[in-house]
Amino acid sequence: MAIVCFDIGGTDIKYALISDEGEIQSRGSTPTVQTSTEEFISVLVKKIRNYENRTAISGVGISIPGIVDNRSGQTITAGAIWHLYNKNIKKLLSEHFSYPIHVENDARCALVAEMTSGAAKGLQDVVLMTIGTGIGGAIAFNGEIIYGKDFKTGEFGMMRLDIGHHPDGTMHELASTSALIKSYKEKKFLFPSTLVDAKLIIDEISFERETAELVDEWITYLAAGVFNIAASFNPQKIVIGGGISANQKLLPMLLKKLESNPHWNDYKTAIETAFYKNNAGLIGAYSFFTSSEMKEIQL
Repeated sequence: MAIVCFDIGGTDIKYALISDEGEIQSRGSTPTVQTSTEEFISVLVKKIRNYENRTAISGVGISIPGIVDNRSGQTITAGAIWHLYNKNIKKLLSEHFSYPIHVENDARCALVAEMTSGAAKGLQDVVLMTIGTGIGGAIAFNGEIIYGKDFKTGEFGMMRLDIGHHPDGTMHELASTSALIKSYKEKKFLFPSTLVDAKLIIDEISFERETAELVDEWITYLAAGVFNIAASFNPQKIVIGGGISANQKLLPMLLKKLESNPHWNDYKTAIETAFYKNNAGLIGAYSFFTSSEMKEIQL
């Protein structure tokens, strides 16, 4: 028996067949359908059918961005996949398959992956913050994932960090990678359509003073958000995820900025970058099926 897992992103859908023992037997990716929900579901059905021809399937796990009612499978929002807003993926797939289907927010999947066999293995009180196009997150208390009354717990991107200078600015607009890229393009007089990699912006700080100043301001906002999380939840560890976390300069800069906060010593906690990068969604989707046993996945 095996589980079919999907990690749905705004650009690509990653998929994998994972055995009950936690071994990834097959994996692949395909572009995310942005045209219609019907075509989107059709792609998922096709991938599952292909796996059904190879082995017995015991369930489907799905990681997806946005606000998700994990009990019903309803996607209240779905990040940049606009046609999936207010759609019930679980119900739509259940029209084709009879086995269990679980739909979960991607940040919560990433947190469960880290707690199962990653940077937060063995911990009970953990916060994960993802730094990407926006700022996302997830919270575990006493080993349980917290959802909130409307499944909105962990929406750290809505924090307001600088009322004096940016009265309506949220953490999304001040501390995300898209915020860093936007500021960089403005500073360098680049066209808005110019492709810029946030990780490369950080690499540039060693030889470009203007870039160093821009990144320092961005890190200041990011550190403010991390401090607010530490002071609010008092976790054993804060795990930093998102593509930019792979840049080895990020964590030292963040820790240095936190140490300059006179209140940090009162709320200080361990901070570590996520162990799982591109595999986090798949592993988390799998782990939600096997969380009672907390099996380690074999990459």
